[in-house]
Amino acid sequence: MTSRTEILSDAGNPALEKIVNLASLQVEWNQFLDHLARKTHNFMATHLQSCELVSCSPTGVLEIACCRKFSYEELVQERATLQQEMSDFYALPLQLHILYDAEKDACTKEKTVFTLFQELSQTNEVVRFLITEFGGELVY
Repeated sequence: MTSRTEILSDAGNPALEKIVNLASLQVEWNQFLDHLARKTHNFMATHLQSCELVSCSPTGVLEIACCRKFSYEELVQERATLQQEMSDFYALPLQLHILYDAEKDACTKEKTVFTLFQELSQTNEVVRFLITEFGGELVY
């Protein structure tokens, strides 16, 4: 299930078609996050670390997918500020489109200690050895 925010306007600038592409934006993504953190937008940079650049249209519409619902909700509230910061940093008139990726969110849920121990007992030779040789078990 993917929900989308509204795009405020379409940038129909033909000059953008030659310079805007996803690969060039991804190259400087970490520098952009550092830039945000230095400009007292550290919360925004933290939320963006759990997001990824999905696509960028030739007209400058950039899609960002968040795999955490809380990050998605926070970024949607600060969309105008984030869009301005991105446009200033990349020196391009980008339009931001924020998505929530529920499938990835389900995959990133924290595991309990018991689940982690069970996985380790099946995949880690050292843990398996401790369990079989010494009767090791999780005490929590």
